[in-house]
Amino acid sequence: MGQAGGRSLIVVTSRPGLPEPAELERLAVKGELPRKDYVELARALDADILDANHMELRASPPARAIEHLWGLAAGQIAEALFRGGRYRHVIAWADRFGLPLATAHKLAHLRRDLLMLSVWLSPPKKAVFLKRLKVHSHLRAIVSYGSVQMEHARGLGVSPEKLFLALQPVDNRFWRPSSAPAKQLIAAAGSEGRDYVTLLRAVRGLDLQVELAVGHSFSATGDTRGREISARIGDIEGEGLPSNVRLRTLSPPLLRDLYASARFMVVPLQDLDYDAGVTAIVEAMAMAKAVIVTRTRGQVDVLQEGEQGLYVPPADPRAMRAAIEHLLAHPEEADRMGRAGHALVTKRHNLDAYTSRLVDIVRAVDGARHKDQPGHRSARA
Repeated sequence: MGQAGGRSLIVVTSRPGLPEPAELERLAVKGELPRKDYVELARALDADILDANHMELRASPPARAIEHLWGLAAGQIAEALFRGGRYRHVIAWADRFGLPLATAHKLAHLRRDLLMLSVWLSPPKKAVFLKRLKVHSHLRAIVSYGSVQMEHARGLGVSPEKLFLALQPVDNRFWRPSSAPAKQLIAAAGSEGRDYVTLLRAVRGLDLQVELAVGHSFSATGDTRGREISARIGDIEGEGLPSNVRLRTLSPPLLRDLYASARFMVVPLQDLDYDAGVTAIVEAMAMAKAVIVTRTRGQVDVLQEGEQGLYVPPADPRAMRAAIEHLLAHPEEADRMGRAGHALVTKRHNLDAYTSRLVDIVRAVDGARHKDQPGHRSARA
């Protein structure tokens, strides 16, 4: 484990059966997986990663007991609390870790360098931590993937000096343009915040294949999201999937093959106030594919209308069908948008630049701490 004043600890969402970080890195080097953002950051910072593997092999007895009673995430929070004093920084890679840890630090009067990577702070259950409990007093920095959620954080009382924007990264070594010719199909991917019912209503009867990759086959325990979404679609549509639509569960290399074979990508979204769908968007753009995206309250930072793709209104199958038919009828426009998307993610969303951005934020926290308390080196208690 790291020593106070030196290394960092990164607490990440995990699950039993997920390969340990060294194996994830090995698979990425072999080209079987995209590089993981937190693994890249851990390598850059020489950090330890607190995941399911850590809890199984190295967790303290009290944290193991808490995990047994209340689940993996609770055990990870306890372990980070118990072991965090050994580290220069604790980086919580999700609100579900950062907000409870900040609360625990405040209640215990602990002053440590706690940073949080945040996706969605605006739901009332999360907002109460910042607006009422004011636990941001014990967060040195909040890093957000989207500008809308940064504005929410300001409205909840977080000091602008603690807020940093780091747009969604993509491993553009893995997700890269293919020379394979596109087929007569379009594709959609992902499950979080998706509005597949609108997409299915838009494509019913179209003379093309539609592939929905709504789960992945990487987990040894399987992925049930595809079945869950299929059941939900069937309940709403009554008739089930249209004949030209196929639901798939794919490994990352097969998902990359699907992107490559698609004329373009469609990302149908519910009207949420965070950037749901952004991972699929930047992956498709990295592979030089135009993207049709639902214009939601939160999806505002990546796509430029008419440049890398097209926006459509929420829950509007007619508008989505019109956008699909337009790009099908104008393949040269789709190709132009795809090239523009690839250029944008190469410049602004590549994983190496993202990792460097996070390292700079960690160093900025160090600089602010030294400015506030000269000579301080270890975690404050």
